[in-house]
Amino acid sequence: MRKYFVALLTILICALSHAQGTVEAEFDTIYNYAFEALKGTHSKKILIDESHNTIYSLPYGKDTAREMLRIMEEDGFTVEFTGQKLDSTNLNKNKPDILVIHGMPNDKIELTGTGKKEVMYKSPLHNEEVTDITKYVYNGGSLFLFLSHFPGGSGALPLLEAFSIKFRDGYAYHPNFPGHKCGLCSHFIMTKKNDLINTNHPVLTSRLSEKTLPETVKFLCGAAIFRNPEDNILSFPKNTINFSPTSDRSMDIEEGSDAYAGMIGFNFGAGRVIVCTDQGIFRSLNLLIDGEKIPVTIHDPECDNAGLFLNSIRWLSKLQE
Repeated sequence: MRKYFVALLTILICALSHAQGTVEAEFDTIYNYAFEALKGTHSKKILIDESHNTIYSLPYGKDTAREMLRIMEEDGFTVEFTGQKLDSTNLNKNKPDILVIHGMPNDKIELTGTGKKEVMYKSPLHNEEVTDITKYVYNGGSLFLFLSHFPGGSGALPLLEAFSIKFRDGYAYHPNFPGHKCGLCSHFIMTKKNDLINTNHPVLTSRLSEKTLPETVKFLCGAAIFRNPEDNILSFPKNTINFSPTSDRSMDIEEGSDAYAGMIGFNFGAGRVIVCTDQGIFRSLNLLIDGEKIPVTIHDPECDNAGLFLNSIRWLSKLQE
């Protein structure tokens, strides 16, 4: 495991009501993950969605993913962004090896016509986009999809259903991994020893270097997904609870399972898919929760999230089989 000193440029991103308190954030500006790059050996292309309400639709979105973008470019990938619909016209024109959708919150629609305000959440994905993305993967492309949190977390639900992925919006919690100040949004420490990193998954068994194998992954608060057990890259512990607040916040709706995962990967037709429910797992941020600094998490010296990211994009692009 590599350890680095990190210098930070503090920029206020937001102060918002979070499952764990008031949250602000600051950007990491200098961390560089050291690895043997494949630049010059391939011509793979990554297309990143900024047409929907993803992290890249925000003016500081690329800054929060600085190291992710640097790793992709350092490894020889051509990285482009698209503000167009993710339909067959766009995908056929750009011909990406990997399509990245990073965060897919619902569109929030306020209904006020009857004198009583109600809120409706609607996926921003058009039916045409869901169909065309699914066909793109089936025909050999790859999708790297990051999800968002309740109440906007199910924006990608139509796409998840197309790939037979079950989704539980909300926050994953296990008492062995409490969140900030014992909050109900768990901060999972995932290792091979506790069976939460599946080193038998092709993403990790097909790695090109032993040095990139993650020993410890930090996963700070995600929703729950499940498909087939062999698809799990990062599993949640048995008896993990997924909870979502009710609309009036008077109680939580809870469901427990032994099958929940935070990150899965699988083949679909001739293509590949990875879905991750923690959209911050590879971002260059520190969260400031009630004033306490918590790395999120690619630059955290106590974790190997960068190695997991590198292996993920190489597997999706079929540079490693």
